[in-house]
Amino acid sequence: MPTKNSLVDISKSRALALAFEYLVFAFMALTLVLYRSFNLLGMLLVVIASIAVAKNLNNLPRLDRESHWLFIILIANLLLASCYVIIGRDSPGILQDPLTMMCMIPMMLAVPILGLQPRRLFLGLALGMLAAALVVSYQYYRLGVYRPAISLNPNPFSEIAMVSCALLLSSLLSCSGWKKTLSVLGALAAFYCVIISETRGTLIAVISMGMVAGVVFLKYRPRFDLSTTGQGKKYLTIGIAAIILIFAGLAFQYGSGISKRLATAVDNFTAYYSDRSYYSSLSVRMELWYSVWLSFKEAPLTGIGSDNRIQYLADLESAGKVYLNNYPWRHSHSDYLDSLQRQGLPGMLLVITLYGVLARLFWRGLNTDSNEQFTLALGGLMVVTGYATFSLTEVPLRNTPTLVFFTVLVGVLLGLSKQDQKYPG
Repeated sequence: MPTKNSLVDISKSRALALAFEYLVFAFMALTLVLYRSFNLLGMLLVVIASIAVAKNLNNLPRLDRESHWLFIILIANLLLASCYVIIGRDSPGILQDPLTMMCMIPMMLAVPILGLQPRRLFLGLALGMLAAALVVSYQYYRLGVYRPAISLNPNPFSEIAMVSCALLLSSLLSCSGWKKTLSVLGALAAFYCVIISETRGTLIAVISMGMVAGVVFLKYRPRFDLSTTGQGKKYLTIGIAAIILIFAGLAFQYGSGISKRLATAVDNFTAYYSDRSYYSSLSVRMELWYSVWLSFKEAPLTGIGSDNRIQYLADLESAGKVYLNNYPWRHSHSDYLDSLQRQGLPGMLLVITLYGVLARLFWRGLNTDSNEQFTLALGGLMVVTGYATFSLTEVPLRNTPTLVFFTVLVGVLLGLSKQDQKYPG
């Protein structure tokens, strides 16, 4: 018979698990709508996860080799940044991003311990996307806001919406009834947010995620057998939802300004090709990427550091080597190239390896008999593919909203893949 103390411990554990579960729900629902909420909610999630891990040090989930490699990469990323601070190349502020990514570890370890229900994540995400779609519609049609994104910059706003769309589509494999309907509506709302934000770079991820999804379909084709009556209907729903998304996106795109932005990009590139001093958002990217090449030739292994970067660009512009309109650009419009410029080859290789190891973890998760685990693995793979694509032209790993969202979401998905829990309903 359990003692009074043991009953108190069980009660505390359940309270901790419920708090974590509803915080995950709130985080997913409010990230885009209430910009100021995500830092607080993310911090609370990490605190609860850390407490759960500390209380169960002798009963942590078993980790495979790729998980250990993930730990090593995250620690190496923090150590590299710490070395730059110690030798005086950078200020302590450079530690913020690697420390944030380290929070993925307690999240990943705590989810199996706390027994998170995956439906909280998907329902929160779907409701959050629907709410975001309503807010940006009001901004666009009533307030006349150009490229509405609530309180965010359009780039991170659209990046979060894009991976949310892919994750919600993946969730259709394992939900039913009204939950499936809500996921479809949430995915449509998320894609609508991407289109109305008129962000060109984010749409590139449709190609990469579509290619990865195609490879998964070919490799695991029996899972997508539409001839069956039960499971087949679920996969048929995914196909129908994908078609709806494509046509809805194209229809809205035709009436939005994104077509004009694509045409403008072509014109800007033509003008830039004729005259490097021609200024546009595209020319800025080209010049920033050229500055990375110049810095790489000077310091291929060590980079130029973060604190010296703005002055370095100013010196290049004064010498007539780049044309940036005398603006102190904080990053190189590419996570890979930004890391190369700041921290040399080791920094860029860490970014590439991080995405590679995460993709490997989720890819291995596809080899399961559980339809629920397959759903989580596929969703995680889509999220990593999306972020790896965004990093070609943007800096989602250096932008606080996208980095916090990535850390929490990937940590939760990895943790869910370690627990033997079925989707309710």
